[in-house]
Amino acid sequence: MNNRLVAAFGGLLQLGLLQVVLMAPSAPIRAAAFEQATIKRLVDGREVYIDGKAARVNEVARSGQQVRTGKSRAELLFDGRATGYLGRSSVITLGNACFRLSKGAVLVSGPQKACLGTKVLGVKGTTYVLTRADDGLFDFVVLEGQGYVGPEDGYEEKQDSTTSGSAAVAAGDPSGNTTYVCRCEVARFTPDGEFVSQGKLSRSQYQALLSLHTSGQSQLGKSAEIKDAFSECYNAS
Repeated sequence: MNNRLVAAFGGLLQLGLLQVVLMAPSAPIRAAAFEQATIKRLVDGREVYIDGKAARVNEVARSGQQVRTGKSRAELLFDGRATGYLGRSSVITLGNACFRLSKGAVLVSGPQKACLGTKVLGVKGTTYVLTRADDGLFDFVVLEGQGYVGPEDGYEEKQDSTTSGSAAVAAGDPSGNTTYVCRCEVARFTPDGEFVSQGKLSRSQYQALLSLHTSGQSQLGKSAEIKDAFSECYNAS
């Protein structure tokens, strides 16, 4: 998982993973209908495509369209609410309420859902990374905040997200059909969104992501939350 993330994002993360969180709201917002994703930046060339055609900065992909990268990477703005970094050799398809990752990796900061098969990946005040391997398995990594994967018509989809993201799971789905993933954790799911395994990221795995950031950044937005999450996960004893 760690090598997969580094290979996919590389210099894109180095250019500003934590800059992405400047646009993330401090508290979660329940996601509305998903309408579009805007190409905000092309990195390492111009191998970024919308429905197979070369994409330009500020070009908009809409529901039903596919965004794909080759050797390049792309920064996206989802509906003006959440920012995403699409890694190398990655493919997402935009839907009415979520995006679907069919290949590669994407980092998202803000209230943007993804769909894994028939399940919904939702977030609460969260910066997360979603990757998909050649075998179709998904890895869902939460850097800070909290996320979940559950049925499209499940418990969380019927709730209003009114509390800020935290490591603690408040109440939760009484049916047990929802998997909650907290900061510093990674959970694996099948192509249909069924739970496979879950565990805490190792210190080195988390550091491998953070080490890709440039030093000397002054306006990092939620970098404080990411640093706090790291400190509380690995330095408290």
